[in-house]
Amino acid sequence: MLRTTFIALTSSLPKRNMSIFMQCLNPLTGIATWEEKDQYYDYHQEVARSAFADMLHDHERNEKYYVALKAAIKKKHQAGEQANVLDIGTGTGLLSMMAAKCGADTVVACEAFTPMANCAVRIIKENGLEDKIKLIRKRSTKMTVGKNGDMPKRANILVTEVFDTELIGEGALSTFRHAHEVLLEENSIVVPHSGTVWAQVVESSRVCAWNRVKPIQDGRDTLVNAPPAIQACSGAAAVHDMQLSRIRRDAFAPLLKPQPIFRFDWSGKEPLLYDEKVSLRAQPIATGVAHAIFMWWDLNMDTDNQILLSCAPVWEHPDVPDKVKGDTERLQEMADLIPWRDHWMQAVYYLPEEVPITRGVEVNLVGYHDEYSFWFKLLNGSIEKIPECPRPVCNCCAHVAYSRTRIGQLNDAGRNERYIRALRKKITANSVCLCLSDGCLLALVAARLGAKVYLLEQNFLSRKTTEMFLQANGLADRVRIVESIEDLPEAREIDFIFGEPYFLNSIVPWENLRFWYLASRYPSSVARMPIVATIKAVAVEFKDLQKIRAPLGVCEGFDLSCFDTLVQTSSEQSDNPIEAHPLWEYPCRALSSSFNIIELDLTRNVNFDERIQVSGDVPFLDSGTCNGVALWVDWQLDTETSVSCGPIGKIVPGEQVSWDPYTRQGVHLFRKICDVNKGSALSWSFTFIPQHGEVEFNFNY
Repeated sequence: MLRTTFIALTSSLPKRNMSIFMQCLNPLTGIATWEEKDQYYDYHQEVARSAFADMLHDHERNEKYYVALKAAIKKKHQAGEQANVLDIGTGTGLLSMMAAKCGADTVVACEAFTPMANCAVRIIKENGLEDKIKLIRKRSTKMTVGKNGDMPKRANILVTEVFDTELIGEGALSTFRHAHEVLLEENSIVVPHSGTVWAQVVESSRVCAWNRVKPIQDGRDTLVNAPPAIQACSGAAAVHDMQLSRIRRDAFAPLLKPQPIFRFDWSGKEPLLYDEKVSLRAQPIATGVAHAIFMWWDLNMDTDNQILLSCAPVWEHPDVPDKVKGDTERLQEMADLIPWRDHWMQAVYYLPEEVPITRGVEVNLVGYHDEYSFWFKLLNGSIEKIPECPRPVCNCCAHVAYSRTRIGQLNDAGRNERYIRALRKKITANSVCLCLSDGCLLALVAARLGAKVYLLEQNFLSRKTTEMFLQANGLADRVRIVESIEDLPEAREIDFIFGEPYFLNSIVPWENLRFWYLASRYPSSVARMPIVATIKAVAVEFKDLQKIRAPLGVCEGFDLSCFDTLVQTSSEQSDNPIEAHPLWEYPCRALSSSFNIIELDLTRNVNFDERIQVSGDVPFLDSGTCNGVALWVDWQLDTETSVSCGPIGKIVPGEQVSWDPYTRQGVHLFRKICDVNKGSALSWSFTFIPQHGEVEFNFNY
């Protein structure tokens, strides 16, 4: 979305009725249009994005903060001191209210995000604690102490939650350092007390498929090789956050036991370093090729190290019995029992190069961090000095051009095999093809099969990556890259149009119908692939995903309904009702059979004068809590071959759905959730206006 906006109003309207016009790129039509939005659209977007309801639904997190706060306040009182609490980044005010309930003598909370600060004030008042909590509308680093300051004196208890998947990615180091230097007494108690980062070296072809593009094989033959620059690239700098517990235990092999590699003392007793490197000598427990590092962290909440909050995956979680940790099937059951967190996932760090290691032969696992991020290196043998190693960055363009999900999709051997099989039926040595997809290696496959290929590549980084593949495979003379729609070849020059389809601007699966719009620039007599797109859906009961939008109501005994109202109102103003999620990470149980929303014939050109409206009912075939509908697209390549971006097996009502790990599905989450009975029905409707690329779904019990 472009940031340029125009304000439209008439003098007769009150200020609150102003509108803004925002220029938006429609992913289907490829046309930038002006859309009228509420004047507070940006505000609503910010508020909706600030929602952290899944964190507040985390009962274990809340409970352990509560217990640790109570212990800290008790300890100060037993020492004959007042308990003066500072809550940094209070959000809803939950931790401040906990401190007040636990008997703190004073509580000062700070919150810099104005809408959330206003909400916290209301929540604190509605819970009858406005006389016990002082809220400062500032960042903690801007707070002052002393006469006429934000705090009359320094606090002696700090409670804060400034952590993310990487632990330090939200600026925890600078927050704690400043607090100890300016806002806290010398012997303050900090909740949490310390944090430990764990690392585990693994071998996993499935996991590394998200990082490096591999050659495309046809049986034993290599059709497309990956350029050396891409194979040697360290990958994207950003951490790959992931629900590691959803990876089956037989999909990776641990090569080292989990190692505690970094420890951060939040109490101020030890310095917090912005730049640090450590080396751990370890004996591999298996022989293999090290592909990646799995990382997670835990928090010791109290000074006595009695309260542990762990973010470990199921196979290393302290609450999972050791006898279960080697049992793949039991582990999958246990994964549903340990606390679910979308705010604190685990992470994958890809090694700069794959390292063969041998069981029992010493290696050095080297970890680095700056103020916000971690990275790792694995070295065979002993080292005298820890080597310098800059934070890895992509220097091949591919990891910047394509998401990790897309890279995994390019490496999906089963998917590639179906496309190759369909292309072989269509392509001869005389074929002239037009490929309409971004970063499509199938264009190279078609050229390898003998065709001359035009490839539309409008994105600069994707185009540069494709050029590298062409040079590495000696196909630059058979594949011509077209940089803009205006330069597409004439209809008489081509005899076959194909695509995956995949486009960089597409978020939900049906936005890849951009292929249909582009193909419709040509007569429908020109053969196409795919030939049909079917939008499909299934009613589901998510185990946890619904928590990202679910209201809180009462949380740990405090009424947070004001927060629910704030976030849900803004979400309705700014959020698309259908979101994209990698559903393989989020377990769900089917409550209905899969059903077709609409089947679109892609061999016909788009009818821009048409308005498509369809509706129907689908029966629930199992009872449960219907909190969402999952949506995807099946692409029919020819009469015999199809590719799905949805489930990878048959959907059976009452059973878990297995989802394609290399695509994202569409998700409709119900705002009002009800239990449904077998035999009742889900009503749905779908509207598609091709001229404007407008797609709308509605679902009701």
